Amino acid sequence: MRSDADLDTDIEIRVQKTLLSINDISLKIKKELRMIEELVKENGHLHTVVDVANQKLSKKAQDMDMNVANIINESKRDDRLQLNLLDDVTSTTTTEKLKNHTKS
Repeated sequence: MRSDADLDTDIEIRVQKTLLSINDISLKIKKELRMIEELVKENGHLHTVVDVANQKLSKKAQDMDMNVANIINESKRDDRLQLNLLDDVTSTTTTEKLKNHTKS
């Protein structure tokens, strides 16, 4: 039969293993949270930059009396607009229209 000291030692070992396991899980959670925080920072800044760029482009288009909706509709008619509005074709088309408008 085991003595009380042996039982206490077994319990202490199990508690220690459990605490180490909890610590490992905590470290993994902290690592994941840091990764999430970095993604939020990056995407947060990206979202802010995109919003500011859109506002400036909208203002510039208004100042030039351009109708961006017409440009987009024209692109759709030409089957050049894809679902992604940040597509290179749309950006190129809009840039070309802006350049042509500033030349005239």
